[in-house]
Amino acid sequence: MNDAQNAQLSKQVERWDLYARIVPTIFLILSAILIALDVINFSLAFYIGLGLFAITAVTWWFWTIYTIRHLIKTLSDASTGLKDVRDEFRDINREIRNIRDEQE
Repeated sequence: MNDAQNAQLSKQVERWDLYARIVPTIFLILSAILIALDVINFSLAFYIGLGLFAITAVTWWFWTIYTIRHLIKTLSDASTGLKDVRDEFRDINREIRNIRDEQE
């Protein structure tokens, strides 16, 4: 993942965090007001909440799978890079041993 993708992912996490804090509170307050004013009944508020919860859960699930796919790709790329570095260190170590053996 490059820096732009990391920044985008970070912003998405911040938005999900904000959504998780604000939306349920607003829904509960608004539902309580509408029920108290007898605009809607408790059953309707419950089913609206259930629908919003289902939509949120499915959306969050797809976003999570998408994010995990990007994280796996990032970890795979990092692992490949570390393997290359390890191989280079082994080559350097072998060359140093050869130089030492030649000097003795």
